[in-house]
Amino acid sequence: MFREMVDSLCNKLERSIFPNNSLKCKVVFGPVQSRRLGNVIGINNIKSNICSYNCVYCPIGATKCCSVCSINCLNPYELHLAVRLKLEELKKCGKKIEYIVFAGRSEATLDRSLHKEILLLREFGYKIAVFTNSSLLWNENIQENLMFADYVSVRIDTVNEDTWHNINRPHQRLDYNHVLNGIKQFSEKFHGQLTTETMLIKDINDNPEEIEGLANFLNSLKCEKSHFMTPIYPTSEIYAESPDEENLGLLQSLLKEKVKNPAFLCCPENEEFFASDDFESELLGLLSFHPIRVSAIKNYIRTNDELKKLNRLLEKERIKELNPNGKKYYAIADLETEPETLLN
Repeated sequence: MFREMVDSLCNKLERSIFPNNSLKCKVVFGPVQSRRLGNVIGINNIKSNICSYNCVYCPIGATKCCSVCSINCLNPYELHLAVRLKLEELKKCGKKIEYIVFAGRSEATLDRSLHKEILLLREFGYKIAVFTNSSLLWNENIQENLMFADYVSVRIDTVNEDTWHNINRPHQRLDYNHVLNGIKQFSEKFHGQLTTETMLIKDINDNPEEIEGLANFLNSLKCEKSHFMTPIYPTSEIYAESPDEENLGLLQSLLKEKVKNPAFLCCPENEEFFASDDFESELLGLLSFHPIRVSAIKNYIRTNDELKKLNRLLEKERIKELNPNGKKYYAIADLETEPETLLN
């Protein structure tokens, strides 16, 4: 009898935190196939589109609020519940994951409670990864928060300050020498797996001079691997394109020669889309992270009901279709219209 009362109370508490499933799906998304970490579930721990950068290649559009101030975002215990519910759904569906990843639509390290969230999520037995644009690593508090992770990926697109402004369009209070020094300092302190990530953009950082300077800096870091990629989703600025094929081949040869442990991440041959029973909420949650190929979503659809839900989202203009370079994607229509989540 007592056990039944406790279970009933817990169920009521969960319903009060998640009055509808869409809220949970805005916080925890996936699983998705990571080109670095395998199958993962992702965490959106910052409210929509708050970032210290406004990168030209961002797949979710221009930054609405550019900030370098740490903020209170998720209640760590509510996040713990959201992740538990997601993991329970995946277990029922027979889906396995390797990592829980903080890599949502904004800069994860702005979250003042990040270290508490990581510690709580360790209960589930999965490794924790954080993807950061690295702009705040000069802050020792941010460094300490990241020490609780197993895997950290830091973004370094250039070591040239003018190029940094052209690609990343940083908050005006940021100083790039401090940013680079913070990255190097963190690499010497961190005891988990550290990797770097560089986005190569046509006519901006895809030349030998840029690569030479970047290679020297990357080689000075204590990191396991340096990843290089090109845009694979529609970008916030139409000129933010991948280097042409011939130049990309030359860059790869140069990077192999100059950088200690380079890895090249190309577009996956098959993009997997997965949703639990709540197709609509899961789709909106994933699209708030980045656009998804139309073919990936349509290949997943198994029932007429799911197809109707997809068409209804298009009709209501909650999602839209993009066609960059003849490739079709679905994207969230307007992040401003998303329902409020646990992100306060």
